[in-house]
Order: sequence, then structure tokens, then C-alpha cells
Amino acid sequence: MKKFYSLSIAALVLSLSLTGALADKIGDKAKPLHISEWVKGATAEAPVNVTDGKNVYVVEFWATWCGPCRTSIPHLTALQKQYKDKGVVFVGISNETMEEVKPFVEKQAEKMDYVVALDKERLTSDDYMRAYGQNGIPTAFIINKKGQIAWMGHPMDMDDPLEEIVTGTYDLEAAIKADEMRSKITDFVKLLREKDPKAKETGDALLKEIGKNVDLLMQMVNECYGAREYDLIFRALDQLATVDDSSATRAKNIRTQIESVRLSGLYKEALAANDQEALKSIQKEVLEKLKDDARRLSLFAYEMGKLEDVKSQLSFLVSLLDAADKVEDKTLVPGPEFYRAVIYYRAGETAKGDASSEKALSTITNQTLKNQMVDYLKSIKPTTAEEKKAE
Repeated sequence: MKKFYSLSIAALVLSLSLTGALADKIGDKAKPLHISEWVKGATAEAPVNVTDGKNVYVVEFWATWCGPCRTSIPHLTALQKQYKDKGVVFVGISNETMEEVKPFVEKQAEKMDYVVALDKERLTSDDYMRAYGQNGIPTAFIINKKGQIAWMGHPMDMDDPLEEIVTGTYDLEAAIKADEMRSKITDFVKLLREKDPKAKETGDALLKEIGKNVDLLMQMVNECYGAREYDLIFRALDQLATVDDSSATRAKNIRTQIESVRLSGLYKEALAANDQEALKSIQKEVLEKLKDDARRLSLFAYEMGKLEDVKSQLSFLVSLLDAADKVEDKTLVPGPEFYRAVIYYRAGETAKGDASSEKALSTITNQTLKNQMVDYLKSIKPTTAEEKKAE
């Protein structure tokens, strides 16, 4: 998951005034909901009016098929119960049919204990999701008692802003400024994609303006990743790492993930070109950049092991798993030994694969996972000469 100042103000304004990326913005008046049917918690005779100024409203867009939406449902219910007596009303809106939504809501029962409604011809989605430049669900909007859109984002991230809006401590002006920056970042990305020579200078300026705003730094990372602007990505991550300890850990993990993707692309290119000098350089960089992340080291070996010439890579891929073994990571299931078995089997080293397979399976206590691992390893294990004759 997705603008800065070191130019003169006049030059920056010129470079960023490409388009008003979003028609609506934080602080604008909320639009009425266009509802075809109320599924739960309200009716056509007693609908929810988010513009009446009587309550704080949370309008969330979701769908029955959306995994993250299903994950956030209990959290929304908990918040609705927490704030029910404080004048907060939650409304979940889907653009699906009653036949799809009603059985789902009924099955959820008390787990989904807030108002649920169906969008009318996507009109509500247009007035909220599309108007505010939101592309993914679940997305929630918080409407304050003045009828303004005060916040928008993932529903799992709204606890603090909701509390502040309810208690009257929310800094709407700061939210408006942050929203303006989001629009600037969107315009900046257009410069990147158009290969505009002003892009780098504009990016530098935006990073300075963003400062330590975590949400905006993450948007910068996501947008630059889409444009493959690695220099800006890593500088944004450097900036993120200075915010606090949690952000520093987050920045480190993202950097490792991005490095893994970048290096895997370079590795595949060098392998396809049989460029041995480039391969050695990339292999050295992989071991250096991913050395503290057992998961990334293991997955890199696994992905490269899918390529045709596994035997020629075997020594390097095994060295990645050796490095992963040295990293203490109790959350990594299955561990490096499982991936070692996969690599050996793909390289035709059946005996070594069997040995690693036995070690990997001996550490797994979850029987369902163990069965899945057994089935997978059997599917890639080389067929022996005796087995071929029997066939």
C-alpha cells in the first residue's frame, strides 16, 4: 500500500497545480446517503441522516467478499458499543444485492451489530469513495457533529481520531492540511509517471514539508513504489525511521521487503543473461541487505528456486537458508529447513531433500499444516528410477 518544499514557493505551487486531484476534501460537508435498502438497524421510515448534525457518524464501505472487511467487522461492532451512548452511529454500506448481504449479516449476528445498508446505484460510493479518491475497501469516513468529513481511512486505524472527534479534541485544521498534502502527493506521482524533470526536485521539497507525518510518509512510499522510484522510497523510509521506535521498525521491515523485490528482479535478469559477474554482485548484495530477515531470505530462495536452472544456483540458494537459520525468528513457520527441502528436491538432490524434509516436519505441531507440507513436498519430490519403472 498509496508534494515537498526545497523549491521556491512560486515554483512549487506551479509544479503542483497540475490538477485538483480530489474533488472533495477533509472539512467539506458530508453528502446524504443514497440507500436502496436498509439491511439492519434502520428502515426506510426511520433512515440514518448523516447530515442532521445530531450525531457523529461513521460511514464504512465494505463487501461480503472482502477479507479485510470481514476482519474489521468485530472491531466496528466494539466501537459502536463503546460509543453508542456518546452519540456515534456506525453505518456499513455495500454495493452488493440484498440476496448477497442479508444472509451474511444474519450469520454474523451480534458480531455485526450496527446499521447496514445497500448503496443505491453506487451513488453513495461516488459521493464518498470516488469523490475523495479512495479506491480500496474497507474505507471509513467520520462525520463530525457539524456535518463535516473529519477523517477517512482504514477502519482499523480510526480509534484515536474517533475518540478525539467525540471528545472535541480533534485538530480538524491539521487534518485538512494533511489532506491537502495527500492531494499534492497524488499530483507529484503524475510528474513521476510522466518522467517530468521537475519530479525529483519536487519530491525533495515534499519530503521536507511532510516532516514526521507517518500517514503521509507511507503514502509517499506507496506512490513512489508504484513508480519504482527507489531513491525517494528509501529517503522517505529514512525519514519514517526518525519518528519513533515503532516507525523505525516499520521502516526497516518495508525497506527489506522492497529490497527483496528489487533484487529478485535484478537476479532474474542476470540469470537469464547468464551474466556471471552481475550474478555474483547481486548474490552478495542479497546476503547483505536481507541478512537480518529470515522470512525474506527463505522466500527469496524459494522464489529463485522456481526458476529452471536450479542446480547452477544451488550453492547460493542454500547459503541464503543457512543465513536464515542464524536469524532468531520464532514466528517463521515453516522454517528454513522446509525451504531447504524444496530447493534440494527441485535440484534433483533427493537424499538431501528427504533429510531436510524430515527435519522440517519434525518441528511442526499443527497437524493440518503438517499434512499440507507433506502433500506439497510429495508433489515436487523427484521420481526415482524404481518408481519410473513401476509406472
